Amino acid sequence: MKKSRVIVFVMLSVLSQSVFAAWDGSVTGEIKTIEVTAGENYGFRVILTGNPQLCGNSHTWAYIKESDSNYQTYVSVLLAAKMGNKKVQLLTTKETSSGNEYCHIGYMRLK
Repeated sequence: MKKSRVIVFVMLSVLSQSVFAAWDGSVTGEIKTIEVTAGENYGFRVILTGNPQLCGNSHTWAYIKESDSNYQTYVSVLLAAKMGNKKVQLLTTKETSSGNEYCHIGYMRLK
């Protein structure tokens, strides 16, 4: 019985690590700045306090675009985090269409 629990624990640990391995960055902090521009021009941008690098390169801002799935929910949670001085964890990937590898928010947690 104990051996099967250990095997399940190890399998779950490996699987959870592989899920996070798909992200270029995982950073937690409070939102310092929110910038808003045209919806498809990296439309809603956030910068965390202390300006940490957000996806393994030099970029200190991450974005979502208006066409992203669940856009309104992302915006609502990010605004609530800013107004409530709450920490968020941003999981990001480097976008490839511009050649600049900007940090695209693909998942987040309100802490």
